[in-house]
Amino acid sequence: MTDTLPLRTARFAAVPVRRIMRPGVVSVAADATLAQVAQVMAAHQVHAVLVFEPRSSTPAGWVTSAALMGRLLDDDPSAPAAAAITEEPLYIFPSASVADAIRALADPGVTHLLVTPGPTAIPHGVVTDTDVIRFAAARA
Repeated sequence: MTDTLPLRTARFAAVPVRRIMRPGVVSVAADATLAQVAQVMAAHQVHAVLVFEPRSSTPAGWVTSAALMGRLLDDDPSAPAAAAITEEPLYIFPSASVADAIRALADPGVTHLLVTPGPTAIPHGVVTDTDVIRFAAARA
């Protein structure tokens, strides 16, 4: 038995999440409409937006493009964004490793991690499954 990490794991454990995250967070207020959510996604070319509670600035969760598409045919476009949240906000420290992000993103229903020094701090950015795959492909 050895104390070293397998080569594949070591490659991801040596890189902090801050190096692969996307700076900033695209967000809307919980009372924004589904039509506004669609407009924000299109304008920023993202597949999810973070919904914030307007009074507390607390993240309520993510509205993903898949969730939004499921509601476009059935719901009124003036329905609130909060009604389309399908993913809770999860956090990861900027200094955490890409391997830690992979483990978190491997859980069913998790596609986004807020990169922040703490749950009450302003997020520095977001890391997604796509960011991890892009990082892995560049090192293949």
